[in-house]
Amino acid sequence: MISRGKRYRKVFAVLIKHGFADIVDQLSGRKFSRFFKAVRSKEQEQQRLNDRWKRLRLVLEELGPTYIKLGQVLSNRPGLIPDELVEELSKLQDAVPPFVYLQVEQAFIEDYGKKPEDVFKSFDSTPIASASIAQVHVAYLKSGEKVAVKVQRPEINDIIRADIEVLKDIAALMMRSEELSSLRPKELVAAFERSILSELNFNEEARHLSRFEELFKEDKLVVTPKPFLNLCSKNILTMEFLEGTKISKLDELKSEGHDLKALARNGFDAYFKQIFEWGYFHADPHPGNLIILPDQRIGILDFGMVGRISEKDRKALIEFIIGLGRDDASRIVENVEKLQGSEVEDKAALEKDMSAFIEEFGNQAVKDIDLNAALARGRELINKHKLKLNPDLFLLLRTVSMLEGIGTTLDSEFKSLDVIKPYAFKLIRKQLNPKNLINSKGLIAGFGDLLSLASALPGDMRKILSKLSNDKFKVQIENKSFENISKSIQNGSNRIGNSIMASAFFAGICFFSIQDFPIFVVGINLPTLLSIIAFVISIVGILKSNSRKNR
Repeated sequence: MISRGKRYRKVFAVLIKHGFADIVDQLSGRKFSRFFKAVRSKEQEQQRLNDRWKRLRLVLEELGPTYIKLGQVLSNRPGLIPDELVEELSKLQDAVPPFVYLQVEQAFIEDYGKKPEDVFKSFDSTPIASASIAQVHVAYLKSGEKVAVKVQRPEINDIIRADIEVLKDIAALMMRSEELSSLRPKELVAAFERSILSELNFNEEARHLSRFEELFKEDKLVVTPKPFLNLCSKNILTMEFLEGTKISKLDELKSEGHDLKALARNGFDAYFKQIFEWGYFHADPHPGNLIILPDQRIGILDFGMVGRISEKDRKALIEFIIGLGRDDASRIVENVEKLQGSEVEDKAALEKDMSAFIEEFGNQAVKDIDLNAALARGRELINKHKLKLNPDLFLLLRTVSMLEGIGTTLDSEFKSLDVIKPYAFKLIRKQLNPKNLINSKGLIAGFGDLLSLASALPGDMRKILSKLSNDKFKVQIENKSFENISKSIQNGSNRIGNSIMASAFFAGICFFSIQDFPIFVVGINLPTLLSIIAFVISIVGILKSNSRKNR
């Protein structure tokens, strides 16, 4: 087991080396002050402050795999850290020297009881890529198919778990400082622990690959590598080898005849399908994980990091975008509350800031909006108003920002909002389609109540009539005129009648929409359209009855 005390000493030593003695001082309660206290000129102090985010990146790189991954998680959490730090952390280098082939053999023997050459037809002992958690080798199955084999670094699990314990202790110490506690260190370490422990389990990544392969099965523009589940374990992942050109190699893409403008648009479409239609998306679209295949398809690699967005949050996000499009600050704030699951602390102040945001960005032509500038301003508002959003929403913001960068690299005129707004309106139209309304869980649940009411009414009426016939029905009147009682009975009858009619017409919509009648208008047959109109009229009747009841 890795020594926790040894990791502590290394962390503090590297922090001091890169000029963060003051941080060590705060964390240690000045216990180590005499070892690192130094006198600096004003010029040196200013320079130290100017390059502090660069120095922090160097600290993370020197401390190794756990801290590199921590930096990547931090860069996924815009709104919690300064934009300058987000930018610097995006430069973190995850490439490290490969480990020796003998250790690769040992991993196979532990997981399969065999050496790689006994599992595959052939196995290249020299890795084609090496990162902090794993390295990748090329191999051929006994069937002859070319595959990529990802092998986890030896002892990386123990190293990371020891580092997490150190980070938890550091987070607890940071909570003593008002300045450092504002970074929500305990929350960050908890999010990091979930993320990296999930990434260490290659069985989970294999499941992600299987699911995305199924989701993209019919897609002609995107492909993901197929996993070979019988050759996957907690420490080894075997998947289809995708051959293509990295999306960042523009000259090669051009020489191969690829349409870069179409690639930018197709890439954004692929990710918006994942985010808004599936609620399950690849959350690490940096240029190294995106390749272009010879047939113009986009290949997506490395599914160690995925995001999930619930249907409720997806709807709120769509409404948020529509609110931006309609310059409706109130609507935006309402959906911010939905996204965080509670009311904001100062709704009026947030609406005021949102109005200013709309004034700055909403009145520009879509093609002129700088999405990254808009996201940066949004992160400022998240910080200012202490909004507590789902961590996957931060992943989404980071993903969209990365896609914007790739899109503008491929096409200098590319603007993601050209895609976002039309996509959002398309999804709204899709939700309003009668067949989708019928399939909506919320709608079915709601009108299930109406059907229950309609089916329960005859029994309830029988009970009332039975009590009347047995002289057991009592009416208590407290200062009410008979005229008001009569109106109440009439309104109640109207509501009951309209509820029964609404239930019947809703059943009609369900029945007629699946019948093979000729299309009358906008994809709807005539009986279905008439049922929808009648259903709406019934609902209006119920609302009017409720309005009269409340007078």
